[in-house]
Amino acid sequence: MHKDITVSSVAIGSYTGSSAVDSDSVDTVQDANIGGAESLMIHVRAEIASGSPSAATLAWALYECDTSGGSYIAAVDNTGTAIGGTLNVHTVAQDAYARIEGINLFNDNASAAPYGGRKRYLKVYFTPTFTGGSSPAILGYAELIGAPGNGAALPVRTVTSNT
Repeated sequence: MHKDITVSSVAIGSYTGSSAVDSDSVDTVQDANIGGAESLMIHVRAEIASGSPSAATLAWALYECDTSGGSYIAAVDNTGTAIGGTLNVHTVAQDAYARIEGINLFNDNASAAPYGGRKRYLKVYFTPTFTGGSSPAILGYAELIGAPGNGAALPVRTVTSNT
């Protein structure tokens, strides 16, 4: 039997301006709450924008890296499409969900995508966009939800991914 675990990779934040803001990284191997997970779901939520803009969105994107302090790259699915989306929060709060599989099974030896899974460290980038308004802002957060592995040996890294 698996027990659900939850870790919030981004505390609730207030996003303003138009620059990308990244979260703290999550170590999918050593993190006390998530280490050893075989698959995860990312849940992203953004509240209605304040400041009366005529348009407001919050884009989110999953990024990954081999080391916590290295250069993060966009995490992609089997088709090479970046994992992320845009939430329209002009008039209503929005949620988004995505399945993340192949935890810590990224094949560094592959010469082309797909590389077969995720790198060890994950983080989320948020980018707000506004049209007009008086100091508009969006409250948002992301959380990773998953189940710990069952202790079975993981497969050898391959170029096949199920994300």
